[in-house]
Amino acid sequence: MNKYKTSDLYLSAFLKFKGFKYEIEKLGKKIVFLFEETPELLKLVNDYLTENASCDPLGYTNSIKNLKNFLYNNR
Repeated sequence: MNKYKTSDLYLSAFLKFKGFKYEIEKLGKKIVFLFEETPELLKLVNDYLTENASCDPLGYTNSIKNLKNFLYNNR
C-alpha cells in the first residue's frame, strides 16, 4: 500500500484531527509522518494546501499540541 509522506507538522496535525492514522519515521534529526495514501487523504491534503479546508479550531490546536508533545518526548 502506498504511503503519503510529509514533514509538515501542521498538515500532519490536520490529517490526524480528521481521523487518519499515522506512523513516524526518523531520518537523522528530521521526522517524517507517514499516512496511508487514499483518495480521501489526497483530497484533504489538496484542500489544506489550497486553503479550502475547514475544521474545528480548538480540535486542530489540540492535535498540533499532541504531535509537538509526542515529538518532544521522543527525541
